[in-house]
Amino acid sequence: MRGAIRKRGSVRRRGARICAALFLAGLATLTAPPATADPAAKGAAPVTAKDDAAKGAATATATAKDVPASQSAFLAARLRESPVYLSDQLPRTVPRSSAPAFAKEAKRAGVPTYVMVLPSTGGASGLLEAVHDRLGKKGLYVLLDGVGGMATVAAFNVDVPAQDVESATTFELPYDAGAFRTFTKVVDIVRSGDAAERAGKGVEASRKNEHPDDLHTTRSERDDQSFSTGILLSGVPLTILATGWYVYHWRGRRRPGLPVLLPVAVGAAAVIGVGAFFLYDDTRSDGDPLPTKADMEARTERVADGLAKDPLYVDPLAPQPLTAAQRKALKTRLARLDVPVYMAALPMTTEDESTGHSDVLAKKLHERLGKDGVYVISGVDGEESVEIANYGAKVDSGALFRSTEKLRYGSGSSDDAESGGAALYGQLDQVLSHIADAPASARPDHPFLPPIGVDDPVEEDALPPLYSGQLTSGAVLGAFAALGALALTAAGLAVARRTGLASGPRSSGPRGTNGGPPRGASAALDAGPDTTPDAPARPSTGWLRRTARRELDELNEEFERLSEQVTAQVRARVWACLDAATLLLDQDGDSRTDEEADAPTLAAGLTLIRAGGAVLRDTRRTLPAELRLCLLNPLHGPAVGTKRLQLPGDEMRARARPVCAGCRAALTTAGDGARAALRHETAVTERLLLLRVPGRGRTAPHEPYDRLPGPLGATQGTGTGASLTIDQLVRRVREQLGVQ
Repeated sequence: MRGAIRKRGSVRRRGARICAALFLAGLATLTAPPATADPAAKGAAPVTAKDDAAKGAATATATAKDVPASQSAFLAARLRESPVYLSDQLPRTVPRSSAPAFAKEAKRAGVPTYVMVLPSTGGASGLLEAVHDRLGKKGLYVLLDGVGGMATVAAFNVDVPAQDVESATTFELPYDAGAFRTFTKVVDIVRSGDAAERAGKGVEASRKNEHPDDLHTTRSERDDQSFSTGILLSGVPLTILATGWYVYHWRGRRRPGLPVLLPVAVGAAAVIGVGAFFLYDDTRSDGDPLPTKADMEARTERVADGLAKDPLYVDPLAPQPLTAAQRKALKTRLARLDVPVYMAALPMTTEDESTGHSDVLAKKLHERLGKDGVYVISGVDGEESVEIANYGAKVDSGALFRSTEKLRYGSGSSDDAESGGAALYGQLDQVLSHIADAPASARPDHPFLPPIGVDDPVEEDALPPLYSGQLTSGAVLGAFAALGALALTAAGLAVARRTGLASGPRSSGPRGTNGGPPRGASAALDAGPDTTPDAPARPSTGWLRRTARRELDELNEEFERLSEQVTAQVRARVWACLDAATLLLDQDGDSRTDEEADAPTLAAGLTLIRAGGAVLRDTRRTLPAELRLCLLNPLHGPAVGTKRLQLPGDEMRARARPVCAGCRAALTTAGDGARAALRHETAVTERLLLLRVPGRGRTAPHEPYDRLPGPLGATQGTGTGASLTIDQLVRRVREQLGVQ
């Protein structure tokens, strides 16, 4: 919370500073002399950086008169002791223990440099002038806002373009730079010698709405980082597993399978997890130096020591201090009260040891001073809220709390204050009146409301671990994203299959002349006898219907063209295949493939078409009496040999089975042993024809073709049949349809 408040404040101050810089740049452009003017011709001396510094000092003289003497005198006295003064009121952002680092940077400037870091830099230019007048030393004076790190720069009798240095610093740093980084930038610009050029570039960039990126990660940004890491950490591996597994099954259990997908998913998770850890490596939300215990107690000790000497303490940096007469009047009233009262007027900010809570400071002062009484903490301008805490005084804390409500909210001070400390005096005078009028209590009382707790100065700016917070929410969203990716993959493959762009897995056997598998009967006619046609292991019903329709038309055309060129035996066998396929696929008699035909029927028809095409192609050798089909996938066409294999679900031992050229090549494995047996079993599983069970729609499972009803189904299963021939398939079709 403190960091967010500080950033908003710095944004407002920086915005005002940028607007002022742009206004001055525009004003300088409008009032500049014409480019043709020649100062040397008129005897005028050229303007130097020293002249610029002198003019700046002259301009600030009027405002320097408005700076209280006690404030400038106090700062001048501190700078005589050391060229670096860090207020003890900012331990959470600029602890006093960081002064050596500021002093080291100041030495790099090349000119005498005096640095002051204060809670507020209102009237900064006049304050620098007043401090210089009292200190009486030439050099570069830098005033830093300890809340937002804004810099005010003035040069006195040194060759430094202070205004350009200040403008360039403002434009080149982001809002979260902090006081120390801001001062480092001031020194870098002074040493560079091109402050004017850098200031001009900053003005142009600001006009284009271009600003430096923030240097540090906020807590909200860390939540976003954890959320996005969670999405990637769960979404990417799950997407790899889900979509990969789906594609694996869609391709008929062909690679990549789980042995490949699982290591890839684990590797992706490891890369994301480790990469995010190094990418989002910030551990704190700012770059402020960490305070020590002494830093956190410095102001409390200073104020307590002052109250031990005098019950009225006003911060020496107060912009409107009390006059001697006002101090005397307040002390007189304090002495007349029946209870001890300790009053402290000092700035309260979220960067101090109490995070701006006056009740916490009152408790610390009571503990440090060790004296009972009513502790009053107020601001320094007479318009801020007042905290009144009773620690051991015999005053009714409840009555005092209710009577001072307006003062506690900063709305009870005098409205007719004119100058000096009138407003502060009026506020403190009202407090004393309320304490005097408050009823006494029988015993020492305590604060009406206990002070709130404050954040640890180290832990408050520590970022939560990357793997915490919103990581779980991101992981849940990542899982849903993986489901969405799976759905898109399934939909895309379904559309591709329906439109013919993809048809599931393809044979890994011999390929066509153009590198792809032969398609259709006409392509088969031009291919060699050992060519395996295009035939997925898990064809969809739509693919079977489209392919059967196309290849039936192609085979009819080729048969009419070549029927006179083949032998009577070939012609009879091709005609038998064409006739059976037509009877099976066009049972409605409308010369079209039936739309209601199921997968086993379409597969049987396509098998007959491809078998007929293979017979028509095989004109160079004598056909056997019985032409056997590939037992693993009849859509591959006639077998060219045998291989020992055992089909899934087959209780009998492996034996020789007829297979096509592609299946024979896939089942031929080098060597022996468990690995070769595993490759052989995988090839059988991947190439076995699986068809969708009829009558269950798109959600129906796929089963081995021989276990489904239809012409391809073996009456006793393929596990008990030695082979399936073309003549046997034609005979089954005719028997099923009742055709002689």
